[in-house]
Amino acid sequence: MYVARSDWKLGIAVWWCEGIFTDAEWEETFRHRRELCAHSPGLSFRPAVLLYVESERASPLRRKQLADLSDHPAYNPYIAFISTDQEVRGVQTAMRWIGQSPHYDKELFETIEPGLTWLEEKRGMPLPALRKMAGDVRRMAARGGAAGASSQSRR
Repeated sequence: MYVARSDWKLGIAVWWCEGIFTDAEWEETFRHRRELCAHSPGLSFRPAVLLYVESERASPLRRKQLADLSDHPAYNPYIAFISTDQEVRGVQTAMRWIGQSPHYDKELFETIEPGLTWLEEKRGMPLPALRKMAGDVRRMAARGGAAGASSQSRR
C-alpha cells in the first residue's frame, strides 16, 4: 500500500510505503518524486519529506528506477527515512557509506517522532503542517488506505 500527501507551497510531503506494492503504486511513487523535482527549484528552502517504509524489498529494476530519480539534480529534499526493520535501516546506512554523495540529505529513524524533529531542525523551524499531514497519512494507512488516497497533493 502506498499513501502520500504533499503540499509543495510549504515544501512538505509524507510518503507511506507498506506491504506489497502493485505496479500502479510503484508508478505513483515515481510520479511523486518527479513532482518534488518539478517544484523544488521554485522553493527558497529544501523540501522536507517523511518517508515511512515497511514494505517488500524493491526488485533490482525498481531500485534502479529509484536511484535514477534520486540522482536528478533537483531531487534535493531532507528525507527522514522511518523503518522499524533494522535490516532495512542497515542496508540504507551501508548504501550511504559506499555510494556517491546524493543531492539530498537523509537520516534513518526507527520511529516517526524523531524523524519529524530532525526535519524541523534541518528546516530551522517547526513544521506543524507536516506533523498534521503525517498523522493524517498514518491514520489512512492504518485503515488500509482509501480510494484515491495515494494521489492527493496540493500544489
